[in-house]
Amino acid sequence: MNSDTDFYNSLELSLKYAESLLEDAVSNSKSIFHSPTLSISDTPRTVVLREYDRNVRYMRFHTDLRSKKIHSLNENNLAFIHAYDPEKKVQLRLRGNVNLHHNDETSLLAWNNSREMSKLCYSVKGAPGEIITHPEKYDLDKEKINIEDGYQNFGVLIFKYYELEFLYLKNIGHRRSKFTWKDDKAELNWLIP
Repeated sequence: MNSDTDFYNSLELSLKYAESLLEDAVSNSKSIFHSPTLSISDTPRTVVLREYDRNVRYMRFHTDLRSKKIHSLNENNLAFIHAYDPEKKVQLRLRGNVNLHHNDETSLLAWNNSREMSKLCYSVKGAPGEIITHPEKYDLDKEKINIEDGYQNFGVLIFKYYELEFLYLKNIGHRRSKFTWKDDKAELNWLIP
């Protein structure tokens, strides 16, 4: 999309623009949509978008299995994604279901394709969010750690959404739209902003 007016009055182009923002965000770490908020139950967390496929409405994130959000996932797999880019004046909200992969083909492939720096994060002793007294004891020393041991703490979250809400803010009139999929058929609607 070259300008704001390309999608301003078109539901179809609004959806394509939203999807293009997510596609770009996978490899563009400067995109706000590269690190959206994932909320499972009452535990919103910033996550990093690792893969996106608009055709199956699929998003992949990596997670530490010791994280609190994993416990929430065991109770209910309903999840929400939220991100807002103040420069583009675009907000995306997605609703769907998230499933955890660990010790399977999906998680092993993601682990093997991860950079060493990313793998290192899963070697931290203790669970994320745990209260500690001396943070320096948790610093990572690549010389003393077998990075591959971190795989035991590594999981993949697959988020499949069935609803995408797009909000675009503009001084002459905001545009808000909602896209809902039922049996892979999309329903497109304008909403009052």
